[in-house]
Amino acid sequence: MVSDVGPLPNLVVPALFGLLGAVAGWWIQKQIRRRRLMKLGFSADDLRSKEQFFKRLGEITVAKIPQKISLKEIASHSWSKPTKYAQSKAAFEALGFRRAGIFVGSPQEWVAEFWLCGEPGLFAKIMDSKGCGVYSEVTSMNQDGVATSFENTEECGLKHREPDTWVHCGLVTPTQLVERAVHHRKPTDTRQLNLADCVSAYEQSVNENLAWRRNVGISADEAKRSFERRKRRQREGS
Repeated sequence: MVSDVGPLPNLVVPALFGLLGAVAGWWIQKQIRRRRLMKLGFSADDLRSKEQFFKRLGEITVAKIPQKISLKEIASHSWSKPTKYAQSKAAFEALGFRRAGIFVGSPQEWVAEFWLCGEPGLFAKIMDSKGCGVYSEVTSMNQDGVATSFENTEECGLKHREPDTWVHCGLVTPTQLVERAVHHRKPTDTRQLNLADCVSAYEQSVNENLAWRRNVGISADEAKRSFERRKRRQREGS
């Protein structure tokens, strides 16, 4: 899910990571000036303790979550990690998926390339966002349009909506994502999907998750966990 809105997504995650990118390392390196944090919405009291800092970080992040996202088709995209994209593309092609269209999500400006296949109720996406980089998702959707996506990302540190419709599967292959989606799918409750079906279902699912995240907020513990995961990825160079 801004996952990472959760998951995106968890599309909250790009929003959170965007903010974290501006403040990452503040507690460790002490290199960001207080006035920059103040411009982001922190007060002097927020900077006196880690607990208050992360509490305020969660509040500011939630305030930045858009009311609604929309997808617009684009002709092409320069992938942030071309090698990783090429690997995902080759994997989906080998699995019998075909590229159907590429869309940019607004206002957060992440990219989703949709891939269709002959299996009813299944589609895939290759994603690219500032916070999460390039990764893959495979989605199982029933006849009523209820979708569950499996993505090869690590846990984002945020609690998930129940039932979880965006599942972090860790750094697995697209083949393993397809296996998870097929296992989850109920063959008697599926239909053949076209591109419009997939785009509409994805857009609706994201917006439902955004509304849920705005309602439940982001706790200090969640903000801290996401913050620490980002620092770890930076150290690992991912």
